[in-house]
Amino acid sequence: MTSSIECQNFFRSLQLLDLFTKIGVKNLILCPGSRSGPLAIAAGELNKRGILNVFNSIDERSAGFHSLGISTASGDVSLVVTTSGTAVGNLLPAAIEADKSCKSIVFITADRPLRLKNCGSNQTVNQEEFLNSVCRSNLSTNLNGIHENNDDDILKIVETVKKQILQSPGPIHLNIAFEKPLDISLNNKKKSLEVFERFYLSKIFQFLKNDKQNKNIQFSEKVFKRINLSNPGIIIVGPYQGSTRDLDSFNSALKKLQEITGWPVFVDPVSGVSAELRGLVENWELILKKNKNIIQCDQILRLGPLSSSNDLEDFLLNFEGLQILVKENNKRKLDPIKKSLEYEFGISNFVNQLLGAFSNDKKKIKPLINLGQVLIKEGAKIKEILHEHLFLNTEITEYKLANFVPKIWPENYPIMLSASSPIRDWLTFSENGTLTRKCFSFRGASGIDGTLSLALGIARITKPVLLVTGDLALIHDINGFLIENAIELNLTILLINNNGGNIFNNLYKNNLEEVELKKLFIMPKTINWENLAKGYQVPIKNVSDFNKLREAFEWSLSMQKSVIIKVDINVENEMKGRNLILKKIITN
Repeated sequence: MTSSIECQNFFRSLQLLDLFTKIGVKNLILCPGSRSGPLAIAAGELNKRGILNVFNSIDERSAGFHSLGISTASGDVSLVVTTSGTAVGNLLPAAIEADKSCKSIVFITADRPLRLKNCGSNQTVNQEEFLNSVCRSNLSTNLNGIHENNDDDILKIVETVKKQILQSPGPIHLNIAFEKPLDISLNNKKKSLEVFERFYLSKIFQFLKNDKQNKNIQFSEKVFKRINLSNPGIIIVGPYQGSTRDLDSFNSALKKLQEITGWPVFVDPVSGVSAELRGLVENWELILKKNKNIIQCDQILRLGPLSSSNDLEDFLLNFEGLQILVKENNKRKLDPIKKSLEYEFGISNFVNQLLGAFSNDKKKIKPLINLGQVLIKEGAKIKEILHEHLFLNTEITEYKLANFVPKIWPENYPIMLSASSPIRDWLTFSENGTLTRKCFSFRGASGIDGTLSLALGIARITKPVLLVTGDLALIHDINGFLIENAIELNLTILLINNNGGNIFNNLYKNNLEEVELKKLFIMPKTINWENLAKGYQVPIKNVSDFNKLREAFEWSLSMQKSVIIKVDINVENEMKGRNLILKKIITN
């Protein structure tokens, strides 16, 4: 192999990406650009050899979210590769969500060498700083160009990434300077590949492994002693932030915790909790809305961040007893009401330490406590009211969808809920069959950014998938359909067409004129969804009442590709019906 810059650019790129596959990376999203040419060519060679899956996206913003969907569904680190300049800035929204939801993505961005920085050179910006505020680590190769790096330099970068992921999962930015030439001749590429395959491809490296022992956990025994296993309490499980690979151990620890306490459990739709868990309280958010005083206890165990329930937040804010917050993969503060003691080593370690703090007599399995029985009965009463009043007619509303869709979408197929209204409606109006099924939602930053791209990323790993989304969230990320093979992925999109952000009707309608509400908040857009879907070659079906929705799902599953099922919402009827049913629940 020659030592020319073009050969070194290609070889170091090949070496870097191959090392990433050796720490578990399977998928890379590639965006267009010339400065990133050596990375693209290297990725293509690994793809040919079946070592790395490579998918392309012309929109860096969509690419970032697509990669986040892949990482979330698979539990693996994924890569995004972009060129220099504003391309890097477009990664920030996905990096923010990855940061807040503790999901690992490595953003690899190509850059100009140091000699071209800060001198007016074309497409040269301070991109190495763009993602600083949200990334766990911000790394770079030699500033003069990756061609000046050696084997140990490249290995050290990947070792640093692996160590950071084990310590605190989240986004990492790797900025790589490339000196020209960026292309490589066929002859030089052939020679470089021969060296790579002979000496590097099958080479075994020893990387750090996760230390399950967590030997240095510090959490005062006095805190554990404050938990009285003989007194009533509740367990509240928020959105799950751990890896999908750790979900079984999470549920196993939660089951043990519930058994030794006998406490009732409130779960979020994206908690990841098993449907087999004893003590699950149905319609708990409506119980809180109806009568918070029904909960008489002086201790609460919270797992993960808060759900999107204002009633729950209000309850916890006014709760005067002990609150302990157990976190998964997140060392930052997670309690906006600032009333809990935070434990950052996960539920498995927490339960092991808790068991160690009590005698065997106190650790025996207990029956469900009286408070749990009371709450479950109250949830059942609310369920009867919902069943009595939800479907008096076949008109489709958002709150009816939250109750009905989980019953007709096959339970072994996952659902993704977009931010804003869908996740809130699922929490309020669905039942335990929904709260404990495989469900995704991106609650880290709680934005509508990247909704379609995220769902398509999930569908790369586990399919079929149902995406439940509003019209604004879908149109905001419509470029997701331009990701490679997006149309062929098995994604059913349930499009709730309410002509704008319906959530703002609930927040501002009473104090603003209709024209102000539309101008300032709802921002309605007249979109011909049929023509738009046709432009992207996505099949679309309109459904006008619930009698046809089951049939539409059967159609979508038979297509085995991306399709849209559009339901039109009458906003006035929606608000009237919602308020009426809430009134019946609260006054009964």
